[in-house]
Amino acid sequence: MAVVVGFIPTEVGFKALAAAREEAQQRGGPLIVVNVLRDGITEDPRHANEQQLEIARDQLRGAAMRVEFRQERTEDDIADVLLQVVEDEKAELLVLGVRRQQDLARHLLGLTVQKLLLSADSEVLVV
Repeated sequence: MAVVVGFIPTEVGFKALAAAREEAQQRGGPLIVVNVLRDGITEDPRHANEQQLEIARDQLRGAAMRVEFRQERTEDDIADVLLQVVEDEKAELLVLGVRRQQDLARHLLGLTVQKLLLSADSEVLVV
């Protein structure tokens, strides 16, 4: 079954990518790596550039399952994009990386994460 990972090019994003690879291998893949670009926002640390995507591809080379990279654009909610990919792929698992900040509860209950946890038609793994 498919595993979708919401990828951001940060330390926690690469940890989520590694966890997603492991889960996809255990479940028989494929692994769909999704980086969401917000239209109209040019400087966003969540947007992966070609170099960062290549680093991610290198991390997944030799994987035992099919790996697909997507950069999706939206003017709206990042969560909606990820939920649509989960639905389209009939994914069994959605993997998310969450930054650990001093106020962890505030971050865990952030709108995007909260929406994904409550709305995904799949299991959700938070790394």
